[in-house]
Formats: sequence, structure tokens, C-alpha cells
Amino acid sequence: MRYLLMAILFSVVMNGQKTEERSQNIELKKELAQIYKDDQIYRELMQPNIAPERKAEIAKEKNLSPEDLGNGLIKIMDEQDQNNLVKVEKIIEKYGYPGKSMVGEPESYAVWYVIQHSPKIEKYLPLIKKATDEEELPFRLYAMMLDRKLMYENKEQIYGTQVRSVFSTKSGKTTTLSFVWPIKDPDHVNELRKKSGFGKTIEDYAKDMAGIEYKKYTLKEALELLEKKK
Repeated sequence: MRYLLMAILFSVVMNGQKTEERSQNIELKKELAQIYKDDQIYRELMQPNIAPERKAEIAKEKNLSPEDLGNGLIKIMDEQDQNNLVKVEKIIEKYGYPGKSMVGEPESYAVWYVIQHSPKIEKYLPLIKKATDEEELPFRLYAMMLDRKLMYENKEQIYGTQVRSVFSTKSGKTTTLSFVWPIKDPDHVNELRKKSGFGKTIEDYAKDMAGIEYKKYTLKEALELLEKKK
């Protein structure tokens, strides 16, 4: 009897999964998978710890020259970002936000990534909020986009997800200072991060994401650093 119940339960679960797959837009799912790959691949090349074999593999796949892998990479990535934005704006116009019930995960993240890497965060942030309210996206993605919007507006972020880098050149040598953008309530940010779906404390996040020790900066201090860069 127990085995019969287990078999019935397994059948129900599998049928549910098949029904969910049938209800998804498979063509859109494939398109978003490619957009997601295109968004991430050049950023992967910029990771300092990328394996030489993986770097060579990407260079071959994208037909990149040594010059492309150097100073030309930012330009290539920017062009790809612009192309991706054109595609996702057409998708949004046709479908609204393509969330997990429409395309599954991780394909439902693709449009979010493209917007996050675009100059149109302010325009689409309400759409992202709606998608998270409807549980089509994890709330933490809305939190990250909100933080980036606030940082771009030279305001304090809330969840501590954004890192800023300042470059300075002296005697022909360029140095980089990376820091977590000022947080509105740094003393309670770890509690907020936990409630919002972030698995790491601000200290661990800073170390893992940017290889830096977390340091509290006031907004005044951060803006002064940006001013020195000019």
C-alpha cells in the first residue's frame, strides 16, 4: 500500500512538472537563454580569476583578437548590452515581464540582468517590483536594482549590494579603490539582507564579490572620492 501511494505521489509530481513545462513559452525561453548568455559572457572574461582555458574558449567562440581581449573588451560589451536592451524592450512590450511561470528559471532572470546593466533602470524598476510582488522574480533582484538606482542618484543604498570603484593615475600608474557604496542603516543591514533573501552578510559579500574588506563610508566621504576622480 505504501509503495502504491508513493507511486501515485510521484506520478502527480511528474505530471505537474510536465503541465508547467507545457504552459511555458518555449521559444521565448530559448531566446532569453541566449540573451542571458550574451549578457554574461564578456563579464566572465573580465573576472580576474578566470581560467586561461576558459578565456581561450570564449575568445574562440566570439572570434576575439588579442586587442579585443584588452582595451577593446569594454566597447564590445557595451555594444552587446545595447543590442540586448533592444531585444528585451520588444519582449517587455509584447509580454510584460517574462517571469518564471512563463519561461522558468534561470531564463526569467535574463531581462533583469539586461536592465541592470542598462541606463534604463529608473524606467523599468516599477516593472521589476511588480514581478517580485507577483513572485515571478526573487525579491533580492528588486533590492539589487533599487540599490543601483540609488547609487546612480548619489544616494545611500539600502541593502548593501552595490560596490563602486574609483580609479586614479599618478606617475603613470593607475590604482583602484573599490568600496561598498554607503548604506542607509549599516548597523542593521545584515538583518535586512537576511530577510530579503541574501545569503551572505555585508562583510562576506564584499569579500566574495570584490575581494575587499567592508568599510563604512558616509555619503559625504563617497562623494568626495568621486569628486577627486574628476
